[in-house]
Amino acid sequence: MYIGCNHVGRSYLGGIMSSYDREFTDQEVLIETGIADIVPCVMGDVSDAYKILKERISKLNSSDFSLVATEVFNTVCDYFGDYSNIDSRMDNYPDQDSIAYDHVEMGKVSNLKGQNSAMCVERAMLAQNLLINLGYKSYYKASEIIKNEKSEVHAYNLLDIGDKYYLFDATIPTEINGEMTPLITELPKEVFEEITSPLCKEGYSVLVEHYNPLRKEDVHITYDANRDKIYNNTINKIL
Repeated sequence: MYIGCNHVGRSYLGGIMSSYDREFTDQEVLIETGIADIVPCVMGDVSDAYKILKERISKLNSSDFSLVATEVFNTVCDYFGDYSNIDSRMDNYPDQDSIAYDHVEMGKVSNLKGQNSAMCVERAMLAQNLLINLGYKSYYKASEIIKNEKSEVHAYNLLDIGDKYYLFDATIPTEINGEMTPLITELPKEVFEEITSPLCKEGYSVLVEHYNPLRKEDVHITYDANRDKIYNNTINKIL
């Protein structure tokens, strides 16, 4: 079964899990490149990222989770680079017909190392592996989001650290006290349990507003959009 977005608007897609709670190895993850245009990818060898993270954590001298989460985010950025070359991103990913009939090798996330072209799928997949490597319970999640009134498919992470639950976004970070962080919002347990479901008909919309320092813009985002249940973080209220 593929891992990818399985709910957009009021439409549902079968045979796809929207969340995944283990380390990525050879699991096939879907990248959406347009309407009904989807290609698969696998992780590949990202061992260099683990080395970067280990070095960063060794210098941290703190077990505070917010600081650890920032170092995971920084490692993702170190590994992939920025977004200056995103036009070449899809050159790494052969389409499904080429893979099936021409025996072309499936694209690997690891091939985007240092290419300044990785987007949300690659960044959330790598964050997933890094967080799990540190012993945290992480879910990779692919869903529709509505960002500044525009619908798109987006990948991010959902974290269970024992007594708190967070939405972690390595592509659209926020800023707290002048510092960049991927921890977008804390989630109530009820919201977390439903939004982490891999099933297409289960979910929970989460509304947030914040400043994205990477793009230097204010953003209004609904994660897991178009669900009947809504958690409005702007007023900390379940609707």
